[in-house]
Amino acid sequence: MNKVPILLYHDLCSETDKTRNNFAVTWGRFKEQMEYLHQRGFVGVSLAKFMTDRLTADEAARKGLPADSRRPVILTFDDGDVSNYHFALPVLKEKGFSATFFVTIDEIGKKDRMDWPTIYDLGRQGMDVGSHGLTHTFLTAASSYALLNDLLASKQVLEKYMRRRVDFLSVPQGFYNKHVLQIARDVGFKAVCVSDAGYNDFSTEIFLLKRFTMRRHYGLKAFVSIVTGKPQVLVGGLENVRATLRRVLGYQVYDRMRRFYRREKKREDASEVK
Repeated sequence: MNKVPILLYHDLCSETDKTRNNFAVTWGRFKEQMEYLHQRGFVGVSLAKFMTDRLTADEAARKGLPADSRRPVILTFDDGDVSNYHFALPVLKEKGFSATFFVTIDEIGKKDRMDWPTIYDLGRQGMDVGSHGLTHTFLTAASSYALLNDLLASKQVLEKYMRRRVDFLSVPQGFYNKHVLQIARDVGFKAVCVSDAGYNDFSTEIFLLKRFTMRRHYGLKAFVSIVTGKPQVLVGGLENVRATLRRVLGYQVYDRMRRFYRREKKREDASEVK
């Protein structure tokens, strides 16, 4: 259980949709990935279910009872894109999987984002909902007061509308530091998910959880390498480069580079239409 992969998805799109960035996994690829897990004896689970099953497995071991032989893969979705509900949810339900959906409070109900009835229905259908912050801002840039307000308010609002405890936070934008993690712990989160690639040691106390970001260009071989604990050199290398750039450049330079890339991409798309 010490090398359980956590997968990070964002939005899902059709194979012909060229307007989305590399975070958008196509419908066909997502279905192929979930089918692989289902057929090969894996089970997709939310963070909440994994933690519960982990305790159950420990209790079964103490009593000499058989444990679930299926291998868990933790599924998470960031940003609250409406495709998570309309496409990912039916596929997950079909396979008997669960997942954790991280939503940003101020973006709920906006264009291409899930609204409150949709988010509440995720919980009703056995999914877990976590916080992706109040405003999707760079938490490392916030003052202590602003950071405390962002994390505490996001947790309280979600708990009010979901009518259940919210234990997990996904750091927006991928930037975090010791101060962010300490405030997250202080307001009551049980664990924090980040965008750094890697596996987590679940045999000890956990709080900071690494995840593998699923990208549009990752084929089935790359996916299999991640969930089996042996990521391809190219996958591991690229993810490590991205994490290093975030640390070295800082959020301001990193954000300017990302905005520049997005502007150039829009220009390219516009020229293709003409």
